[in-house]
Amino acid sequence: MSKRKKHQKTVTPPAVQRPWWLWAIVAVGVLAVVGGLSLLLTANNSVPEDGTPQIVVDQTVIDEGYQKLDNTVRTSFTLRNEGDAPLQILGEPQVELVEGC
Repeated sequence: MSKRKKHQKTVTPPAVQRPWWLWAIVAVGVLAVVGGLSLLLTANNSVPEDGTPQIVVDQTVIDEGYQKLDNTVRTSFTLRNEGDAPLQILGEPQVELVEGC
């Protein structure tokens, strides 16, 4: 009996291919995480506005007392801007008249 070495072939298992939809789900998940982080970081680093206007009226209640019917009454009041940005009144100012008050 002769001593011969037996040659054994190493068999490698075939590569496992994952389905395409699994890669799609992973890609969408990664994009969602990256997008969420970028939104979170940019929201915290947002630049504050240059300022905001703030209108202040010198009188909030105007009482002209009892008046005769068809009597014209004129009232004036002062508006001022106490904000740190220009105040813009858009459109025609509207006045509301409440009868009996």
